[in-house]
Amino acid sequence: MASEYKIIGGDGREYGPVTLEEIRQWCEDGRVAAGTPVWRSDEQRWQPAGGWDELKWDLPTFTPAPPAPPPLRSDTVPASNPAPNADTAPAGFWIRLGAYILDWVILQALLTLLTLPWTEPLGKLQEAARTELQSPSPDYDLLARFFLISLAISLPLALAYNTFFLGRRGATPGKQLLGLRVVREDGTKLGYGQAAARYLAELVTLLTFGAGYVMIAFHPEKRALHDLIAGTRVLQRRMF
Repeated sequence: MASEYKIIGGDGREYGPVTLEEIRQWCEDGRVAAGTPVWRSDEQRWQPAGGWDELKWDLPTFTPAPPAPPPLRSDTVPASNPAPNADTAPAGFWIRLGAYILDWVILQALLTLLTLPWTEPLGKLQEAARTELQSPSPDYDLLARFFLISLAISLPLALAYNTFFLGRRGATPGKQLLGLRVVREDGTKLGYGQAAARYLAELVTLLTFGAGYVMIAFHPEKRALHDLIAGTRVLQRRMF
C-alpha cells in the first residue's frame, strides 16, 4: 500500500492524509517548505519535509515564511491564501532583462533545432528578404511571406515554452537561473491557463515599443504592462 502523508501548516493545524503526488504538488506550489513538519504513514513519524528524500527535490527554491496551509480536500476546511514571503522581493528591471536575454538565447537554439530540416529554403528566403529591404522598390509580397512564416514558427514555440515552464515550475529556464519566479497577484502558482494568458498579454507589451517593459522601473511593485493585464507578479530571492 502506498504511503500517505500529513503536514503541520503555518497555522499549526494538521492537514492530510494525502498521496505522494499530492504533497509533491503542495511543494511545487510553495505551500510546503523545507522545514515544514511532515508525517509518513509507513514510518509513523514526523520530520522536516527536507528530510524525506522523495520530497526534497520538489521543494521551492525560496521558502515561504511562515508556510501557509495547502489547498485542502473536499472533506476539510478551505485553506487561506499563502502568507507574504519575507525571503522574496519584486524583481527589478535589470534582472528581468537578464532573464529575458537568457530565455531569448535558449529559444533561438530551440528554433534552430526545430527548423533544421528546412535550413536551406528558410535561409534563402531570409537572404531574399534582406535584399528586398535594401532595395528602393522592395517586393512587399516576399517581405510579408517572410514575416508571416517567421511568426508562424516563432510564436507557437515561444507560447509553448512560456506556458510549459511558467505553468509547471513558475519560471522559465532564464528566470530560474537568476532566482526569479512568476506568481499570481495573491502569491499562488500560475497554472498553465494563466501562464498562456500572460504570454499573450506580453504581445501587447511588445506593441508599446518597450514602454510596457520600462514600467517595471517605475511601478511600485515593479510590474510590467503584461503583469498588470494578466494579474501576475515577478519575484526574486533576497540576497543577504
